Order: sequence, then structure tokens, then C-alpha cells
Amino acid sequence: MAKKSATAFFDTWQTYRKVVAANYMYHVEIQADIERLLRARFGAGKVSFLDLGCGDAATLAPLLGGVTVQRYKGVDLSEAALALAAENLKFLSCPVDLTCRDILAALEAETELYDVVYTSFALHHLSTEQKAAFFRLVAQRLAKDGVLVLTDVVREDDESLPVYLTHYCDWLRRDWDGLDTDEKAAICDHIENNDRPETLTELQSLAAAAGLADAAAVSGYGWHRVLRFQRAGETVSRDAGTHA
Repeated sequence: MAKKSATAFFDTWQTYRKVVAANYMYHVEIQADIERLLRARFGAGKVSFLDLGCGDAATLAPLLGGVTVQRYKGVDLSEAALALAAENLKFLSCPVDLTCRDILAALEAETELYDVVYTSFALHHLSTEQKAAFFRLVAQRLAKDGVLVLTDVVREDDESLPVYLTHYCDWLRRDWDGLDTDEKAAICDHIENNDRPETLTELQSLAAAAGLADAAAVSGYGWHRVLRFQRAGETVSRDAGTHA
């Protein structure tokens, strides 16, 4: 990565870390929900992870200490983020594979099966057609009784994309008071030009068309949701239920 690109990345990433630290996007609650889901689902069993759009892995890494990870693969487009992920995942005793690649290209090239395919606040950057491809490719990479755990922003069923973008940025400008005006403007510019979240109904429809007919809303905090997808008829622990 060129020095200029790396500098731009770290400027943006530092702002995002401030957002995470302030819990504006409910990362604390979401982490707790995912930890409960993983423990209820897998207990002390060995688990293989495919983390798509892993970034620096800082939010997922603490959760991996609560399960027995036998294999971890992280995929991200940023080499700088992957360098941070390597540091954050040093504590894992299992093989760690960090790949700089687009998540769809990585899925197309993948040959292994995984107990958990995980993605956090990445899917909403894809078009509807790309999301459909994502679900199809994930379905091919899930081991028996494997799950897709998806954390993302989700529009309300009666909320158009333009209305969502307006509402989200209005909320951000009003309530994210730990950021300065320039930081808020940069984030809103990114959202307005890159974010294309679907409704829950549309996500469930796309997943069902890919063979992931058993979908559950694990939790929701405004637009921020944790969703679990698996093949219809496969095992769900009675403790891995849903709540809003």
C-alpha cells in the first residue's frame, strides 16, 4: 500500500475506532449477543471461522477467546487493517489466515467449509444482486449445522433507501456528539455514497433463494441488527433463541 493510501486509511480508521469506542453503533450489546449465540450453538466444541470484511478484528477477537477456534480466516480489502488484525489475533493458538481480497472474490475462490461465516457491517456496501451472490456462495461454504452470523444495518420494511439515508445521517449528526463536525461530515459522505442496506424482508428472501431458509433476528438496536442464517432443518440449540 502506498504511503498516501495508508495515511488516508488510518485517518478514516481512527474515526471509526472512535465510533466503536463510544458505542454509537451498539458494538457492546452486539458483541454480547454474538458471544451468547456462539456459546449456545457450539459450547466447548471446536469451531472454524470465516470472517468476511474482518477489518482489524478488534471487535470479534475478544469473542473468539470464549470458544475453541480450530481455524480462522479473515478477509479484507485493506492491507493496513489486516496488519492490525494479525496483532489482535496473536493470542489464537490455531492457524490464522489473513487474505487481502474482495469478499465475493474470496468466497468464489474458497474451497474449505466453515462452522461460522461471520460478517460485520460490510454487506450493506454491496448491491442487491451482489448480496444475492453472497448468500449463494456462503451457503456453499457452510459445514453441516454451520451458521452465517450477520451484523449490519437494516432498513425498516416501510423505509426507502433515500429516507433511510436521511434518517441515519440526521441521527448521527444529532447524537454522535463525541465526533467533530468534519468527522461527522466524512462519515455521512461515506454513508450517502456507499451504503445500500436492505430491509429484513429482502435479506430473508435473498437468503431463502440461496437455500438459507432458516433465518432468525437475534437482536436489534434501531437499524443495527444481528441476524443468524442456516440451512432449513439443521440444528439450533434451544438456548440460541431470538430476542429484540
